[in-house]
Amino acid sequence: MEQQEKKNKISKKLLLAWPTRTISTSVAAALAGYITFFATDYMGISALTAGMIFMISKIFDGFTDVVAGFLIDKTRTKLGKGRPYELALVGYWVCLVLLFAAPEMGLSHSCIYLFVMYSLINSVFMTFLGCNEAVYLSNVLEDPDQSVTIGAVSGFISLIFTMIASMALPVAVATVGVTREGWLLISVVMAVPFTLFGLIRFALIKEKRQSAASAAEAEKFTLRDMFSCLIQNKYILFFALIILLSNLGSNLVNSAQTYYFQYVMGDLGLASVMSLSMLAIIIVMILTPFLSNKFGFVNVMRATTLLGMAGYLVRLIAPTNLVLLFVSNIFAMMGFYTMFGFAGTFVIDCIDYGEWKTGRRSEGTIACAQSVTAKIGTAVGAGAIGVLMGMSGYDGALDVQPASANTMIILLYSVIPAAFCLIQFILLKIYDLDKYLPQIRRELKERAK
Repeated sequence: MEQQEKKNKISKKLLLAWPTRTISTSVAAALAGYITFFATDYMGISALTAGMIFMISKIFDGFTDVVAGFLIDKTRTKLGKGRPYELALVGYWVCLVLLFAAPEMGLSHSCIYLFVMYSLINSVFMTFLGCNEAVYLSNVLEDPDQSVTIGAVSGFISLIFTMIASMALPVAVATVGVTREGWLLISVVMAVPFTLFGLIRFALIKEKRQSAASAAEAEKFTLRDMFSCLIQNKYILFFALIILLSNLGSNLVNSAQTYYFQYVMGDLGLASVMSLSMLAIIIVMILTPFLSNKFGFVNVMRATTLLGMAGYLVRLIAPTNLVLLFVSNIFAMMGFYTMFGFAGTFVIDCIDYGEWKTGRRSEGTIACAQSVTAKIGTAVGAGAIGVLMGMSGYDGALDVQPASANTMIILLYSVIPAAFCLIQFILLKIYDLDKYLPQIRRELKERAK
């Protein structure tokens, strides 16, 4: 009994080191949320054109995610299967800095530069970071159920850093970020320490799942095998759709926030106040493992989705009331952020289901399915806001926007993300893998004997 408890206990090193890369990418995502704003107001690219650039960039994502998933499933190194791809973090930060270091150029060259940098950030480096996460974790943990606790701790710590970054960035943008040089300074100051910090996990956490059989299996793994494993795993396809909608909804509202406080509230600096509401998400992250034990993991995700929807809709009562906006954000953020924080748990569950269903543990393939839809949702969200803002008559050169543009900004900050939460809830009601997991894992253990 004591030996079993010791086996199921998560080491302090893992609990503290695992969140470091998540913290790094979360802070980077906070900075990346300003890409549309930077493109329209500093690169001279219209909102409509920027939106189209982001959407076109996603053509490459379907290909690169397939490549990433296939390469991970073929990978067998001394470092492990998913761990080597942590180094993509360096390229991610470098390209993010280069984007904000865009030199003054003609419009066509600026559009090409934006396209290239945005594609490298999302279609190359974020692809490998998105695909390797669950693979790396599944080969570190002895008990898959520990992923909920790891996700809670990781989300808890990373959200603290995200909250700090979200509070500091609006102030930095309003003061330092009034010139191109200022944007470069902001990106470099963030990139250097968080790149190094994000590599701590790579340096300290080793994979445990290694075997000669898995190496032989990797040699035989083909693209046909990859697609076969994917098609036969209905739950990862279902979750991939959920994560697409979550990313689309969250990126629409996150991108809209800058415009909301700049033009509806009249003070971009006030956006930093909203970041304090992340404290509620931090509490939810801490409570989720306990609530999951009592009510079930998927049921907790359903409940937070409904609370998120309610939070977004409440904003319509008084769109310019800062207190109401702050309170609404406490609940609104639960709609998408809890899903992101525990995506790894869903993926690991789907990996086990896939192994039970097909007899092959194709971790890279399963992980890449949700990775591609996550990035498509992110990019389409960034692109869609540019298109919608352009259609509403928004003009970055104007100090005061037309009423149609302000109306669109309000909808993007309330009704539209609420609609995505509703769809997410409906899909989670249909998702029922949690009912079968105990039996699936018992059978997998019996096969392994």
